[in-house]
Amino acid sequence: MTVTHRSQSETGIQRDAWVEINLAALERNFKKLKELTNTPIMAIVKADAYGHGATTIAPILQSMKADSFGVATVDEGISLRNANITLPILILGSTPNWSYKSCIANDLTITIHSPEQINQLQDFCSNSGLRTKIQIKLDTGMNRLGVNPNELDKTIDIVLSSDIFQLTGIYSHLSDSKDYNFSMKQKEQFDNAIKKYKELKIQTHIANSYAAINYPEFRYSLVRLGIGLYGQEFNFLEPLISLKGRVTQVHEILKGASVSYDRTWTAENNALIATVPIGYADGVDRNLSNKINALYKNKAIKQVGTITMDQMMFDITGIENLKVGDSITLLNKDLPVSNWAKILNTITFELVCRLKMRLPRIYSRE
Repeated sequence: MTVTHRSQSETGIQRDAWVEINLAALERNFKKLKELTNTPIMAIVKADAYGHGATTIAPILQSMKADSFGVATVDEGISLRNANITLPILILGSTPNWSYKSCIANDLTITIHSPEQINQLQDFCSNSGLRTKIQIKLDTGMNRLGVNPNELDKTIDIVLSSDIFQLTGIYSHLSDSKDYNFSMKQKEQFDNAIKKYKELKIQTHIANSYAAINYPEFRYSLVRLGIGLYGQEFNFLEPLISLKGRVTQVHEILKGASVSYDRTWTAENNALIATVPIGYADGVDRNLSNKINALYKNKAIKQVGTITMDQMMFDITGIENLKVGDSITLLNKDLPVSNWAKILNTITFELVCRLKMRLPRIYSRE
């Protein structure tokens, strides 16, 4: 492994626990997805690139000819501009009216999700003498944000009647991309709404990673790739992220002794216990207690006792030569995040996004 640099977490860098991000895997994933979809890619780097570090990830994707970037908030977009990202950046979420000035000053594209919003933005731009780039989001079944398809014509009439707006795209969001039949219903609504605007020569997009990979007819002029870039959910792609920590204490306990809060694990025989400084405040869910393994030199060791805020314990009985200062691995390609997601009945997206508050990142290439 070649380490490229170390990135401080939001609270520090002096930890015996860290996340490793494999940038070479990111590059390989991007190339595979580009070849597979043969479509311009909007790289989704919201939530700090799903916990991987947006200001490190985005410049690499820009150099690899991503078409544009998608973020959730104005602040995320500004952070990318400060990292010398020059490609278009679309704010996928709602932009507060008090942040329009900052948004326009940083050349961020605003998502229009209601007729009221377009009127509000028009008033702001008219009063301030500014112009702005926009994309219109249609609600075809997600029922979260978006213009009703029946109101698209009225919204576009406002856009085209003013020189304030530069319309760069129309898009929608699949609510359950793995359900092909429902996704097709959304696609049909989308097609019916946009068919009269083909002469505008703007971007149209609806596909997330799953749809872009599995449904060629959903690719349109752009695909939005998020979790696929980071190697989660798809077996042919490589996960970027590993989670590691160093052992801070090793001690013996006797048969019948319990470990951690609430005494959820009791030794059936004399045991050797190792403590590692990673806890639920670092993003490892407390409900994983007593249900996960880690690796030490390719040998599985079982996590035991309740995961605490800052630490967790492992039963290392029978593991030779493990000592204080040695590192163990909780997540990597052999211990995927999907294992935790199945235990918790959630999605990998949520879990990787959690691993950012206190854990420094080490960026490498291998």
